[in-house]
Amino acid sequence: MYLKRFSTAIAGFLFFTFFTTATDSNLFAGPQGNSTRKIRVQPNEVTQRIGTAVNWAANFEDAAQRSRESGKPIFWYVPTIPGTFMDRKTEIDRYMLAGPFSWPPVVKILNQHFVPLRATPSRQLQKKYELSRYKFIEPGFLVLKNGSPIGKIDQLTTLHYQWWATNLSRFCSDDLAKQSTIDVIRKRYLNQTESFEIDQNAASELMPYEMYYAALAKFRKGKQADADAVWGKLIQSFPNHPLAWKASAELQRIGPFCRGFEVHNDIPTRGHIAGQARGTRAPVGLYTIPELWQRSTHFLLGMQNESGAFLDSDYDFGGTDSLPNVHVAVTSLAGMALIEAHGRNPDLKPSIQNAVDRCFKFVSNEKNLNRVDRDEILWADAYRLRFLCRYAKFTRKDVQVEITAATKALENLQSKRGSWYHEYANSFVTATALTALKEAKNSGATLDENKINKGVGALVADRFPNGAFPYSTGRRGAADPAKAIAGAAGRMPLCEVALAKWGRSNQTALRHAIETSFKHQDNLDIALKYDNHTSTHGYGGFFFWYDMRARCEAILSVTDADRQEKYLKQQLAIISKLPEIDGCFVDSHELGRSYGTAMALICLANIESILSQ
Repeated sequence: MYLKRFSTAIAGFLFFTFFTTATDSNLFAGPQGNSTRKIRVQPNEVTQRIGTAVNWAANFEDAAQRSRESGKPIFWYVPTIPGTFMDRKTEIDRYMLAGPFSWPPVVKILNQHFVPLRATPSRQLQKKYELSRYKFIEPGFLVLKNGSPIGKIDQLTTLHYQWWATNLSRFCSDDLAKQSTIDVIRKRYLNQTESFEIDQNAASELMPYEMYYAALAKFRKGKQADADAVWGKLIQSFPNHPLAWKASAELQRIGPFCRGFEVHNDIPTRGHIAGQARGTRAPVGLYTIPELWQRSTHFLLGMQNESGAFLDSDYDFGGTDSLPNVHVAVTSLAGMALIEAHGRNPDLKPSIQNAVDRCFKFVSNEKNLNRVDRDEILWADAYRLRFLCRYAKFTRKDVQVEITAATKALENLQSKRGSWYHEYANSFVTATALTALKEAKNSGATLDENKINKGVGALVADRFPNGAFPYSTGRRGAADPAKAIAGAAGRMPLCEVALAKWGRSNQTALRHAIETSFKHQDNLDIALKYDNHTSTHGYGGFFFWYDMRARCEAILSVTDADRQEKYLKQQLAIISKLPEIDGCFVDSHELGRSYGTAMALICLANIESILSQ
């Protein structure tokens, strides 16, 4: 039996090593093409064991019976609910199984003090425990005592074992937070001033933790290949240990750590306690703005691949072959955020400079794009163009050749009608292209004025008389003007500021767009952390930071100083409620925390550029 499992582990490791070598940085790219086919990684035999150390009840009735007999409360993990807006149900569940449910101390307390249940609720249970859309956004859990909920937490998007320790300890006598020996290893891992080496004299029961944290340290220092080697040794040495199963998921790049959802940094004690904010959001005021900059910057630096890329996003709505372009887009945004972070983190300046240079190397290399794909290429070209313009100012290097190439590439994506597209032609991507091209012009690039005029004309033609813009070019949307406004409120500032930059809008229209977007902020809020469109006018989690960043940029174009300050303070108040327990940001699972964190930092930089004066 041992040899069989050993050979399975090695086979899985060798397969993954070959897979990552063959595809290099574009881990999920697959064949170059223009297909909407989604090819998602399937767990190998070792990875399939994640979460199996927990003694899950067979179903709700079984859990209830066991709870009555033992007197233990039910810990009910709800991976998803019927009718959800989630596209990534399987992947999100996998993060949980490979995260807290494969962390041995958490497994121990669940098995000893609870009746663990992992189940999707029936319609009857949905109604009884209020597990409906918007009211409960998966993943989450309930703790039931005598059939009644004594704890209920959803929106678990940042996985930290100290957070789990504190909150599970609230419902039982075991103080899981006192895992002192393991915490010593974790704190040694957090010490970035020295290389984390495995303590060869550690007790045998601690060796898996030594190896796991050694891999984490190497991964966060940009040495992913070295991390993979340590994870492989962990699987080989301890094939039946839950940490080996976690390692296997990370090797396949479907684990929560490599995807940025599992973190091991220190969190202030007040941030451990759920209930002060929804899910794994930080309580308001837990971090100051400078602390958010520092924590988010550390996170981004640790998420950068050896190639310079940020690969944690698996946004594949345009098909798996579009992922190279998504990775270039996210890397460009992360690069822009790090440029802003440079002056705010004096101790990290050398590391940030190096990271930004590596971003430049990655995004300016055409080999990292899939130009055959027509679904997400717009984001790659638009965001890398904006990054290149800022990189030139940041480094004072001559990158005009790269800016010119990116400018022409973006111009060439324009349709005959004048619109730009991602998956389909629409107003918000046209606005994204026009805004990027304006920044390119300000950086000295020569533009095709005919294309600009056609693009501006197409965007003007899309605008409704009430200032709304349709979701898709050519579809005028609802006849009801009020409904059109509600659905378009998130994209209105982006579209209006693009027109303003090219002299085709005015301050009245710009202010109307900004104020309308604030008025309908609730549509964005309730869609946050969903990774698909919701029923609220087509909003989704993936539009949250996209629209928030656009609103910030629109506010910067307001000329009335008093109104501008008012808008920025209103925007800052919203953002201040959004950090996760570790001081980073997220909107949807498939876009990832690197994207959400980068967008949030760009927003904060926009706000501070005015309010700090």
